[in-house]
Amino acid sequence: MRDTLQENSEQLQTMRNEFSAQSAGLYEQKSQLQALSKELQEESKKWLALLIDSSFEDEQAFLKAKLPQPEIKILSDKINQLEQIQQSAHVNLQSVNDDYSEYLQDEKYREYHSLDLVSLTTELEQARLERDQLVGQQARLQEHLSADEQKRQRHVAALQKIYKLQQECDQIGLLNKLIGSKKGDTFRKFAQGLTLDHLTYLANQRLSQLHARYQLKRTDDANLELSVCDTWQGDLQRDTKTLSGGESFLVSLALALALSDLVSNKISIDSLFLDEGFGTLDSNTLDMALSALERLNASGKLIGVISHVDALKERIPTQIKVSSESGAGVSRLSDEYRVASAV
Repeated sequence: MRDTLQENSEQLQTMRNEFSAQSAGLYEQKSQLQALSKELQEESKKWLALLIDSSFEDEQAFLKAKLPQPEIKILSDKINQLEQIQQSAHVNLQSVNDDYSEYLQDEKYREYHSLDLVSLTTELEQARLERDQLVGQQARLQEHLSADEQKRQRHVAALQKIYKLQQECDQIGLLNKLIGSKKGDTFRKFAQGLTLDHLTYLANQRLSQLHARYQLKRTDDANLELSVCDTWQGDLQRDTKTLSGGESFLVSLALALALSDLVSNKISIDSLFLDEGFGTLDSNTLDMALSALERLNASGKLIGVISHVDALKERIPTQIKVSSESGAGVSRLSDEYRVASAV
């Protein structure tokens, strides 16, 4: 019971507090209402005074003359725009005034204002004369530039023509280098050089079969001369005049066989005759040369050897023996090769 009474007392106190707060708020609102009412009355008096001083007869005439809201918005925007233009013009005017103030402080201004009209007219004429001279000088320089540009174009065209002629001259020079001699010596030597290169190639193939030590090589492109490359001496280049008798025989034999190979595409050469040359060979070189000749004979070539070397008799089965008679240049065949005289 006491608890219930306590709660009711607290609720009653809370309600009293809320009532007091609402009463205070109501009083404040009444005060504001009174102030607004008083302000409204004052503004109404001012409005009536302005209306009496205006050209409007009454309030209805004023409301009738009032512009619509869209037009008021347009006029308000124009007013703002004009105010901005006015402000910009004011800034520009201030800048001009500042520049003018600086100009008034300039010494040239003072100097010009100190001169009379005759001096200024003379100075103006002098300035015009200098201007005309500069314009004439500019025109002359422009003519020089145009003439220089034309010369440049002609120079470029001349260079192109020279380049073209140089190419033609190079071609003619090359032909002159090959066949420039009026007798045809240069071209003949060039053609012989090509043939010699081919002959050297074929001779080296034959040398590889005869003796792998030596290879032939042209001394240079200008001369039709050969040198010997000794592969056993670090490819040492040797003149053909330094070859021994056996080495000369092998090289000569390789060249003779190469020459036979060179013309074999047009002419069939089925026989080869060797006249002497074996007497200067040592036993190893002689054996090597005869082995090469035997290989050639086995390939179908007829090999004929004219020699006084006895070692050849043992290696060559088919022989024709010729003996010399008394008296120079008289020889006789052996009896088995003698042809019987007709009865």
